[in-house]
Amino acid sequence: MNEIDTLRKENDELKRRIGIGEDNPAKDAYIVLVKILRQQTDFLDGFDIKTKIGSLAKEDAIYPRAIEMIEGLPKMITAVSNLRIELKMDGEEKKNQYKPISAKDIANGYDVQ
Repeated sequence: MNEIDTLRKENDELKRRIGIGEDNPAKDAYIVLVKILRQQTDFLDGFDIKTKIGSLAKEDAIYPRAIEMIEGLPKMITAVSNLRIELKMDGEEKKNQYKPISAKDIANGYDVQ
């Protein structure tokens, strides 16, 4: 191993230790936070308040937990949004970007899928 390879390896290790570059724990934590937010959204999307509101709290703890989750959701959304801006995470996640398609694009063989 030559000196350049040794220095690169040492540089990568130091970046990992101080948490910069690809080994940034703040960015990893952001991705985990987004994952949790998605899980909460998926759960609440399937939550039917009509079927759960009549059950006793002792028998079914889902309703109070769901309400607690609903109340905390705006704060979590704001936190994720602010963290995304602060960490400059645009482009780190796959985003749906829609570009207008013209008739000319279709005529030139643009794939609309």
